Formats: sequence, C-alpha cells, structure tokens
Amino acid sequence: MIETGARIRQLVVVLLEVTKYDREGYLIQFHKGVLPCNTLAAMWSLTEAAFASSELAGLLCRVIAFNERTMRGGVNALQVMKKHSAPDTRVVVGLVGIQTNMFPRARQVALEFKAQGATVVMGGFHISGSITMLHDGNGDSNIPCPRVMPPECAELMERGVILFHGEAEGIWHEVLGDIVRGEAKPLYRGGRPALVTAPLPEYPPHYFKSFFGRMHTLDTGRGCPFTCSFCTIINVQGHDPRYRSVETIVNRVRRACGEEKNPFFFFTDDNFARNPHWKDILEGLMRLRVEGLEFSFMVEADLVAWKIPRFVELLAQAGCNQVFMGVETVRQETLNAARKRQNKVRDYAEMCARYHEFGIACHAGYILGFPTDTPQTIAEDVETLKGIGLDQVSFFVLTPLPGSEDHIRQYVAGVPMDRDLNNYDSFQPVIDHPLMSRKQWQEAYNRAWRQFYTPRQMTAALRRISKNDYWGMFRNFLWYRWSAVVEGVHPMMAGFLRRKHYASRQPSVARMSRTEHILREIWRFVRYIGLGVREFFLLQQVYFASCSVGLAGDGEDPWEVRFRRWRMEVRRSRWFGRTFGRAAHREWLNAFWKRYARLEWKLLLPHRWVWHLKAFSCATTEVVYAIRFSTVVLVQLLRQSRNIGFMG
Repeated sequence: MIETGARIRQLVVVLLEVTKYDREGYLIQFHKGVLPCNTLAAMWSLTEAAFASSELAGLLCRVIAFNERTMRGGVNALQVMKKHSAPDTRVVVGLVGIQTNMFPRARQVALEFKAQGATVVMGGFHISGSITMLHDGNGDSNIPCPRVMPPECAELMERGVILFHGEAEGIWHEVLGDIVRGEAKPLYRGGRPALVTAPLPEYPPHYFKSFFGRMHTLDTGRGCPFTCSFCTIINVQGHDPRYRSVETIVNRVRRACGEEKNPFFFFTDDNFARNPHWKDILEGLMRLRVEGLEFSFMVEADLVAWKIPRFVELLAQAGCNQVFMGVETVRQETLNAARKRQNKVRDYAEMCARYHEFGIACHAGYILGFPTDTPQTIAEDVETLKGIGLDQVSFFVLTPLPGSEDHIRQYVAGVPMDRDLNNYDSFQPVIDHPLMSRKQWQEAYNRAWRQFYTPRQMTAALRRISKNDYWGMFRNFLWYRWSAVVEGVHPMMAGFLRRKHYASRQPSVARMSRTEHILREIWRFVRYIGLGVREFFLLQQVYFASCSVGLAGDGEDPWEVRFRRWRMEVRRSRWFGRTFGRAAHREWLNAFWKRYARLEWKLLLPHRWVWHLKAFSCATTEVVYAIRFSTVVLVQLLRQSRNIGFMG
C-alpha cells in the first residue's frame, strides 16, 4: 500500500502514442486513422489492472490516452499538465510503442513534459531492441555486442526520463508504485513474462471516433522460432513461444460479437502458426460461428504454415479472410543469405492458390534493397509477384533497424548509417547500396507501388475474393494507392486526408514562414483535386471490370469463364447496355477518348460532325458512370467506416 501522507492523493497516467516527422518537418497526421496501436491498448489494460493492485491502494487513479496520428497538431504538454496537475497529484506520462523512426518525436515530447513537472516513462521496440543488442547481447555468441548503452537512451536517462526495456506485463504496477513513492529507477526491465494471466488489450473509450472503422487487436502469443537477420522482433520478444489461454481469446471474440455487428480482429502475433495452441483457438472460434456469431479476422503466418495439415482449412472455417506473410523476396539465394531459408520461392504460387481455394486473401511483406537488387531486378520481381497471385503487397526498404542483427554487425564494422533516427521507417534508404545510388533505390521503391497496384492487378485480386470481402479489399486498394502514390506515406503509417500543422513542425528543420506554409497547403489541395480525379477514374475502371463479371462467390463457373462470357456480352451490347446495363466498362470509353483526341484540329472539319455526336453520347456515359460508381462506393465506404471488416 502506498504511504501517501498529505502529499500524493491522486495518480493520473497519460498514455501517448506519438507519430513521426516527414521530410519537411511536419508531423504525419491524418483526419481519419486506419491502423490502431495494439501497444496502446495493451498498456491501457495494464494500467487499469495496476490501479486495482495493492501497490496503488488508497490513491484516486485515472488514465487518459492520446493518439498523435489523428490529432490536429502535436500533444501540448503545457495544456495537459495545466488540466491534470495539482499539488496532491502525480502525473505519469507513458510514451508507448516507440519505434526507431518515432524516437526523435518521442524525445521532444518527453522533455516537454519533464519541463512541466511530469514523470515520463518511455518504452517500445527501439529502446528494448537497442539495449538488447548494443548493451546486453542477445545470447548468441556469434553476434557481436559492444556492451555500450545506446547514446540516445543514456542521454534521456541522464535528463530524468525513465526507460522501460522489455514487456510491461507483470511489473507495470510496481513501476507506478515506485514513481508515486518517489523511488523510481532510471531503467526498468520487464523481460519476457508469461501471458496466460495477463489482461487482454482494450482500447480507450471513444478511441475509434477518429478512425475509419473499428478493428480489435490482440496477440494470442509472442515469440518466433526463426532467425532472420533483419528482424528486431526476435531480439525483443524472443524465440520461445508464450501464449494466452484459448478460453480468454474465444471469450474476447464472443464479447465483441455482443457489442457490435460482425467485429473484425487482427491477431498481431508475428507468427500465429507457431502458437502451440493455434488449432484449439481456431476450433474455439469455429464453435462461436456454429452458434451463429459473425466475425472475421486476419493473422500473420510464415510461408511454411500452409503445409501444416488442416491449417488453411481451419483458418477459413474459423472466419479468417486474410493472412499476412513475410515473402521478403522472390530470389532464393537472397533468402538464404538473410537466413530466411524456410521461404521456398518455388512454393509461392501453390501457397497462394491454397489460401485462395479457401477464400483467404494473401498479403505479402516485401523488402527492396538486398545487396544484389538493382532497379531492373526490382521491376522484374514486382512482375513476378503479380504472377504468383498475391492480392496485396506492402513494400519496405531494407533497413538496419536498431535491435536487429544487421544493425549491430554494421555498427561494429563501422558502416556509415544515417544518424537521424527519424529516417529509420523502412520507407527510405539510410545506408549506401553496392549497386544503386540512394536516389535510384528510392525511385525503385516508389515505382514498385505504382507497378503493382495497377487496374489489371487490382481487378484480378477482386475477382478472386468472396462477395462478403469485396468492399473491404476495394477500400484497401483505395487506401494503399492514395497513401503510397499520392501522399508519399507508407499505408501502414497513413490514414485518410493528411493534416499538416504549422505550429508542430520539427524545431530543427529550416524555418518556414506562415505565408509560405499557407501557399504550400493551397498547392497541396489543388494537387489533391487533380490526383483525386485520376484515382477516381482508375478505381472506377477497376470497379466496373471486377463487378460486372460477378464475384467469386456468385455462381458455379470459375471467374475466367464468366469473364469471357461478360466480354462477349460487352461486344454485342450497344450504347444503352454499356451505359446503364451490366455490360458497363471503361475500355471502350477510354478507347474512344484516345481516338477522339488524336484527331486534334481535324475535328474542326464539317464532315467530322459525327465524332462530336459520339463525344456527346460518351460524355453522357461518363456522367452516368460517375453517378453509378460514386453512389455505390459512398454507400459501401460508409458501411466500412462503421466496421473495417477486411484489413490491409
């Protein structure tokens, strides 16, 4: 029990998920978020559990949370402290889930709160991974360890910021108790605790008001048996599996089904198939579906999991509609060099076909910039990905993230790496490449997004999936193309409608006048209009091409047969059928406008009047198509905003 005396009577815990800065120094923020932060949800539950512990008995406790990604401007330490601080109140600010690219922003926020009198605790993959590999060693004698505290971590501890290494389950209540008693340590080590009795992640009330739909996240287990050299997870969460009880997971899904219609879950385990209780979990979820409860979920799994007897079949029967896999590359020699030998390129197409057979979409994580990559081989590999049958791909730049074996080996060898941790987001080069300049590398990365997410590729993916998942996948394509191609932000960090707040720019960047900021914002929105029109017509083409042939769940014929039948119907149809009927598509319309434009000045000749008549009818078709497409998409996206239903 806390001996509060007359001093500390209240404890306010502020949980804060920070964002990162872009190249111009603006915070990356959006009007509507998409991906929630599972670490924030986990810490919310752990904090509420800590309030009920004997460590904090006798205190009036409260927890609040902020998500900078969906705010207008950064969190204001002065305002927060003015509202919650008092002589008898201890304010603890927890900066949660800090990755390397978020560290500069987290450091700034931490020091601002310290200046206002708050106690600040910071944890996450950067701190845990860096201390493990630079100071502790990961236990592998073949991997060097200089036994030094990461300088950015040492600097924060010297300035009074408390750092947290490892996972908080098991000791978070002790940390808060030490802080209230004034006995806080500069560094806490949570280790890798058991999860059987740990509370499940729960998001704060009203958290999803600023999100495009609601998604539940939880980890059924932690730990991965593989040893990929570029991975940080294995050096933070370890190789040995730790897992939650099956009953706890099944009951959590049951409760969500009682609270909302058709909830969607993302099981965030790095490798769901390596949870020794995966079969029991899926069978428990299957029993819920037998009871008539409707829900869906996605998992992450390795590229050998599909060979486990009945794994894919049980996933589908339990309600899984997507699996995320670390494909990384389509070159076997590169996989072997990165010690990801479990991936067999020869099996990729068969693997995708197996998942598609049971209605599960395939989402690949893919790394660009391995030592043998060139702009030409990257372009060739993207075409290979399209031929394999992958539905979505998330591209990443090979990055020596602190906490990985790649980073520590390059650190010890003295390989030059960017000093600005803000750049370590896996979306831009931070080291030199042996075969490409950094500019070529970045251009190849940007081009890969446009090369993969073409109308033909998106149409093919939409034809493969079930009717129930069509609009979820369509929303993902809208989100991915807009984020990567228009915003220039990785979809996993992006949302909808970017915000750029002048007052929250990074202090260290070149100064910009408010007038210049306003002019840049005007140009950005003008650009939005132009690119928005382009994306509108591109996605309209995808919609008509994928919907007009029917969906994979409609009818018994395979989509190839129904597609040929539809094409024959298009060829035989006339203007009315193409405009208002099932034969709607953009191919003939696009072909006409190209021919019309090629006539140029010849359109002024009197005998060309028939072309103007055709142009009028095609313009009418454009209006009808726009109305048809906009109406359907608006209705479906409004439904998606109430429940995500399919995750990217």
